[in-house]
Amino acid sequence: MAIDDPDAFEIQEFAGIDIFEPGSIIERYVDWNRLFHILLLTGAAFGITVGLTVILMIPMIAAGFIIVDLVTGNIWLDPLAIIITTFAEIGFVIPPIWYARKNGYKLSTLGIKNMKSIKEGLLGIIIGGAMLVANLLVTLFIGLVFDVPDSSGGFFVVGNLLEVALWVILMFGVVGFSEELLFRGFLQRRMEMYFSQRKSNPGLYALIITSFIFAAIHLELLGLPTRFVLGLILGYLAQKRNYSIMAPTMAHGFNNAAVVVLVFLGF
Repeated sequence: MAIDDPDAFEIQEFAGIDIFEPGSIIERYVDWNRLFHILLLTGAAFGITVGLTVILMIPMIAAGFIIVDLVTGNIWLDPLAIIITTFAEIGFVIPPIWYARKNGYKLSTLGIKNMKSIKEGLLGIIIGGAMLVANLLVTLFIGLVFDVPDSSGGFFVVGNLLEVALWVILMFGVVGFSEELLFRGFLQRRMEMYFSQRKSNPGLYALIITSFIFAAIHLELLGLPTRFVLGLILGYLAQKRNYSIMAPTMAHGFNNAAVVVLVFLGF
C-alpha cells in the first residue's frame, strides 16, 4: 500500500530552502549508503538508455537509416533515425520509478506533481527563454575560446516542418520530462536531503554536483560548460518549485525545442 503523500508537510531547517520529504520518514535521514544507492540507480538509468539506443539502432542499420563506414569510422544517420533513437531516453525514468514502486512511494516523490498547472507551465516557458539565451551565449563563448564553430544545434538535422514538429513533441514529452525526473526529481532532491545533515547550505552543494553529473552524462566535452549552466538553472528552478518537475520540464523542453527551430531556420 502506498504511503500518505510525503509532500503534505515540509521541513525548514535553513535559510530560504523548503525541503519536502520524498518517500517516507526513512528518507528524511539519507545517509551515504542510501545516497550511493541513488547514484548507482542514476548510473543504471544511463546504462539502460545506452542499451535502448543500441537496440533501436540495430534494425535501422539493417534498413539503411544508419550507415557506418568501417574504414573511416564515420557514421551517417538519417534524421528519422535520430528522432527514433531519442525515444531511448525513456530509459532514464525506469530506475527512479522502480525505486519509488519498490519502496511504496507515490510518484510525487519523484517530482511528478502539479503537472496540469498552467502557472507552472508558463513559468517553465519563461525560464526556458532565459535558458536559451544562456545556452547560446555560453556556446558562443566556448566556440571563441577553443576556436570551434557554433555547435548549439548539436546533432540535430531538421529537414522539414514534420521533423520540427516531431522534435518539439519529443523535447517536451520525452527528453525534458525524463531528464528532469531523473536529475532533479530523483537525484538532486535526495542529494539535498543528504547534505542537509552535513552542510550549512545543502541546496547549493546538491545543485552544483547534480548539474555537473547532468552535464557530464551527455558525453560531450565542449558542451559540458553549457549543459552545466543549464543544469544550474533547471536545478535552481526545481528547488524554488519545491521539486515539482513541471516547470523544469517545460523550461528544458522549450530550450531544446527552440534550438531545433533555430537549426531549421539556418541559425
